[in-house]
Order: sequence, then structure tokens, then C-alpha cells
Amino acid sequence: MPKKARERFDVAVVSRDPAALVAAWECARIGLRVIVVELPDAQLGDAPSNAGGVVAGLCSDLGLGMTIQNPPRGEENIYGIPANPFSSAVRDAMGWRGAWRIYLDRLMPIMSLGNERSLHRLVRRRLGARALRLLVQPRLASDLGITSDVDVVDLVPGLGEATTRVGSLTLGVIEMMAADPAAVQRVELAGGMPALRAALHERLDYFAVTRRRAVDVTVTPGAKPDDDAVLTFSSTDSRPEPLRVSALLASRDLLDTVATTNLPVGVVGLSERSPGLPTALRTSREAAASVRAALLSRSEKPPVGPVDLGG
Repeated sequence: MPKKARERFDVAVVSRDPAALVAAWECARIGLRVIVVELPDAQLGDAPSNAGGVVAGLCSDLGLGMTIQNPPRGEENIYGIPANPFSSAVRDAMGWRGAWRIYLDRLMPIMSLGNERSLHRLVRRRLGARALRLLVQPRLASDLGITSDVDVVDLVPGLGEATTRVGSLTLGVIEMMAADPAAVQRVELAGGMPALRAALHERLDYFAVTRRRAVDVTVTPGAKPDDDAVLTFSSTDSRPEPLRVSALLASRDLLDTVATTNLPVGVVGLSERSPGLPTALRTSREAAASVRAALLSRSEKPPVGPVDLGG
């Protein structure tokens, strides 16, 4: 017989990365009762992009030491896509012949790339296959742990449109820099990504968030559309533990199991739609805000936690 779920939480957050932990913090800071179930960590580099100043802002909020790295003049790039075809990084990786091939990007007819979704196709068409293999793919692997194609709209919002406006991909990078100088910055974290996770854990502990490590998580919808869901997780040293939850923040595949219910849900963390940490932080905060609003609007089922909207 499965164990009956006795404990109830306002929000369950299933996390693999710092962005999901930030979503848990956003819910806990107003008093919602939150549990974080942490699965094995996603592999991230220790110097993430600072696009939009999002990562630096988070580190500042946490009091976490960091160094904002500005690339040397002429060496600017976005995930390996260079602003300068003749930068030393390009010449070191591809030689002068490769640099001239990238420069052709500025001479080729532009066509319309505003709707191009594949980063691999965009780079191959404009800069060539060697640039993709030697410049872009290594950066995606080291920074984000990505070894497959990725949606350029999700990774670098606005790059396709900028490329169409100015007539080349490398000039598109320059336009992105002009609009947001942080687009080419990286944030070197004191202590690396483990320090960021530790700082977020400290904030969650301050707000009495329950934290559990797990190897597997399942979600079972309630008997009725408005019922709580039952979240069950297991670890290597304990039996599956079922909990009642009134809202769920998790990856999209886990949320699909409760798609037919009225359970407030939101996608958090790194995903195909939010492959970079800056984008994942923004979307996770938006998901947390949506779930908070949904829970606070239900007068027939008040939150478990002592809500304080000044949090």
C-alpha cells in the first residue's frame, strides 16, 4: 500500500539549477510554505553570461563575490559568435583563411533571418561550418553543457532580428552590444557555481524552506481538478515520500502530468526554451510570480504559510 500524503505545502519546486532555486526564494519570501526537491545538478560553467545584467544583479542581491569580465576591445563575442571577424580568438582557432570566411558574412546577401530558430543553421549559413564547430559549439558546451542545436530566439533573444536589420551576423552582435553592453560580459563567480547554489540555499533556509535531495520525482493529479496534487520523491537512502502540494514549479515534462487539472504551475530552470542562465532566471521569476498570484487569489483555499506581501 502506498503511503498517504499527510504534509501539505503551498508550492513544490523541482530543481536542477540556480534558476529554479530563485523561483523557490521568490515564493518563500512572502511566506508561502515551500519545498524544494533537488535532482542531480545541471552542469554549468563558472562564468555565465551577464546578458541584461541579470546574473550580476542576482549575485549582488545575495552578497556573493563576483568579477564582471569585459572582453578586450575587438574580442567581443556572444557564445562564440564574434563581433570582429579578425579577432585573435578567431585567428587562433581558424587561422587567417577562417577569419576571411567569417568576414564574408558582411558581404553576403542578407535574406531574411528574423524567423530563423536554429542557431546551428544561422551560424553555418553566415559564418561557415568551421566557425560553428570551432567557435560556437565549444562555448555552448563549456558554458551551458549543450552539445546539440539550440533555439537562437531563446538563447539570444533579438539576435536574428538584429542580424536582419544590419545585414550580417557579426554586425548583429555589435548591435546587440550597443543595446546591452552586458550582452558580451561574463560573470566570474567567487567560488564558482557551487557558491551560487550555497548562497541560495542559505536564503531558502532563512525562509524555512524544506529542502530534499532526490533521484526521482513523480506527480499524481488530485481526484478533482481543484484538488492538491501528490508529489512523490525518492532518494538513495529513503523510501518514496508523498506530499500534498497546491502549486508546482518544475520542468515542462513533469508539468505535463497535471495538465488537465487547475493546479497552478510554471516552468522553471534551464530548459530548451531557456537554455542560458540569464533567460532561465527571468522566466523562472515570471513563473514564480504567476504561481504566487494564483495562490493568493484563491479565497476558498488559503495558503498554508503565513503570507506577508511585504516580503
